[in-house]
Amino acid sequence: MKISKRETIIGILTLFTVLFVLTYWFGSPMIEKQKWMKDEKARLEHQIKLNRKMIAEQHKWTGRLQELQAQLPVYDQRASVKGDILKLIQNMARDNGLTLKGSRSDREKSVGDLQEMSVICDWEGELDALVHFLYAIHEKGLRFDVEEISVRPDAKRAGMLGGKLIIDCAFRRSTSDES
Repeated sequence: MKISKRETIIGILTLFTVLFVLTYWFGSPMIEKQKWMKDEKARLEHQIKLNRKMIAEQHKWTGRLQELQAQLPVYDQRASVKGDILKLIQNMARDNGLTLKGSRSDREKSVGDLQEMSVICDWEGELDALVHFLYAIHEKGLRFDVEEISVRPDAKRAGMLGGKLIIDCAFRRSTSDES
């Protein structure tokens, strides 16, 4: 049986086509996996680089953390802090001409070595008094942070404002080695 040149070419082309299709069919998932592995390797190398940089700068950040923690007041483990903080906020408001109609505090929350407590204040006063009070809070540094403030004009008195403030207060509790 003699195979013509044309049949040989068609047979070879068919064989190459079948081989190509089979290679693509079986190899395509492998190619996708290789692409994913290459991307994942690049991501992990970048993450390792960032982690090494963070480890190299750890002493800097630890020092900064200790410096910032030194700015926070330290209270005894058994002492109630609510009264002191509410009195301090009340005094700052009075000194700046702002009237606190009511203030209450949430529960104390522990975040690592840091203690936090939110104080919710209903206030009224003039814009100037409010600005000076907010500046006084800002001057306390890390100790106080105004989380939320609402301001509304008083319809009965011209130039008077009222609203609500939520102030986050940060402090530390003493440990046995700080006593």
